[in-house]
Amino acid sequence: MPSPTFSSQRHVRYVREGEKESFLSKLILGVHVGHNSSACIGDADGLRFAIQEERLNGEKNYWGFPEQAIRACLAHAGASPRDVAAIAIGSKFILHRYHSRDDVVASYEKQRTPLGFIRNAVGIPLALTFMKTHGQPEVKQGLARIGLGDVPTEFYDHHRAHAATAYYGLRRDPESPHVVLSCDGSGDHLSGSVRLWSGRDEQLLSTIADMDSLGAIYGLVTHAMGFTPLEHEYKLMGMAPYAAPKYAEEHARIFESYLAVEGLTFKRKTTLPTYMLLEKILDDIQGKRFDNVCAGLQRFTEAMLVQWTENVVTKTGNAKVLAAGGVFMNVKANKAIAALGGVESFEAFPSCGDETLAMGAFWLEAAKRFGNAAVKPLSDFYLGDDLDPAETKAAVEGSGFHVSKPAEMGAAVAGLLAGGKPVARCAGRMEFGARALCNRSILADPKNQDVVRVINQMVKKRDFWMPFAPVVLAERQHEYLKNEKNLKSPYMMMTFDTRENFTDMIAAVHNADLTCRAQLLEKGQNPGVEAIMQAFIERTGRAVLLNTSFNLHGFPIVRTAKDALHVFKNSGLEHIQIGDYLLAKKAA
Repeated sequence: MPSPTFSSQRHVRYVREGEKESFLSKLILGVHVGHNSSACIGDADGLRFAIQEERLNGEKNYWGFPEQAIRACLAHAGASPRDVAAIAIGSKFILHRYHSRDDVVASYEKQRTPLGFIRNAVGIPLALTFMKTHGQPEVKQGLARIGLGDVPTEFYDHHRAHAATAYYGLRRDPESPHVVLSCDGSGDHLSGSVRLWSGRDEQLLSTIADMDSLGAIYGLVTHAMGFTPLEHEYKLMGMAPYAAPKYAEEHARIFESYLAVEGLTFKRKTTLPTYMLLEKILDDIQGKRFDNVCAGLQRFTEAMLVQWTENVVTKTGNAKVLAAGGVFMNVKANKAIAALGGVESFEAFPSCGDETLAMGAFWLEAAKRFGNAAVKPLSDFYLGDDLDPAETKAAVEGSGFHVSKPAEMGAAVAGLLAGGKPVARCAGRMEFGARALCNRSILADPKNQDVVRVINQMVKKRDFWMPFAPVVLAERQHEYLKNEKNLKSPYMMMTFDTRENFTDMIAAVHNADLTCRAQLLEKGQNPGVEAIMQAFIERTGRAVLLNTSFNLHGFPIVRTAKDALHVFKNSGLEHIQIGDYLLAKKAA
């Protein structure tokens, strides 16, 4: 085999003496088609780029084929379709058709009609049993439109792809075995799985049927409470701490009558599948207070996941736990799991809803092609677009706002923050997923409780009971947080109890239980934000900032300088960093 030489696009060219140069690509394209569709691209050196379709078309949680995201992946890699060696899809049974937010809500309401009941009771189970490749031809047609129709394409099991995100994305040592849990509403006829995974072996220990879905119950209650399922579950989680513990326990019994842990799996206590319990849920919560229902649902969810994890750790004797799937977006449940005495370490994959199935499929394909031990874990989650210098300059100079280009951007932003001014930030590569990690964020001094009201009035319009979150220097986390196990939290996937000096970050702490969903900023992970933080420390002595996503209510997080300026113009924000520029609506 001749020696390879590498081009700037990380393609491999093999040159044989006496032969014309041949070309062999090593690029793998990962794709998720469905709710919050997405795509990613990479090679043997790891993920290079990932983006959700919503960031490109402006429709939050877009459900459909991610054509723009796929094209963006190819453009970022400087690749044409012929340069892609393989395509990996993160499910086998695919609901490929476009669904609007109204379509999602309507599908839940249909449960209450005779036709909807028959569809759920008969149609869906039959389809899952006899149409296991549903949607695959349509996905291939979509790929063909982009010129990818001849590329070898593999459809991976939904829950295996979820588990792969946690194992390959978060593992520190390929030889060290981990317990890997997946749990969501449903996918490929399942709602959960238990694996024991190492670099040498992957053991599937248990699965949870979609008829016994914990995630389905949470989604149905979300709908029953008047919110949008598959989108607003976090609002119920945020309300839960406001109810008294005795009411949480009392209302948890409602949901305990539906589902229970049985060994390494879940088993329903109802005749109907859990995804068909809308009418029963509506009857059972009729006349109950909103906060008590939310608290009961959260108490039940935490108890289920804690008992399940305990059973798995006891059965396997392995105390290193990784998790993925939409249910693990529940950061308070993650906190409860991490606190278990038998758990040595716990981490949930960032933004572990279906949007990251593209990554799981990518890693499974990479392991198959390059070897299990060769798969590179995440180094950070800044996987999206960086700002284009020319486009940014043109947008900023044509904005009509007061523009400066500080020599020390960190000091300039920190000065505004220390003076009580929130600052929007659009700089560096965009974060993937649901959590803003300071590159597409609104930052503020969390010591001033009034900043919550100010930011909500300016732009967020956030529900009054929902807290904001802090970013804390990891090296100083123990001044503010209780994290006895030194668990990692670079992606805001867990809440922590705060220490007595929580007033230093009161605006980023939950008012009812004084917990916070912290981003622990590790050295070298984001130099631009570290510079802001260090300058803020010099002015205030505090190593914590408020961080919330930079977007208008109901829209995706901003991507480009143009997006950022649109939100800036249409909000009450007064200051914004866009790349190397600092803009203000009023002269200093």
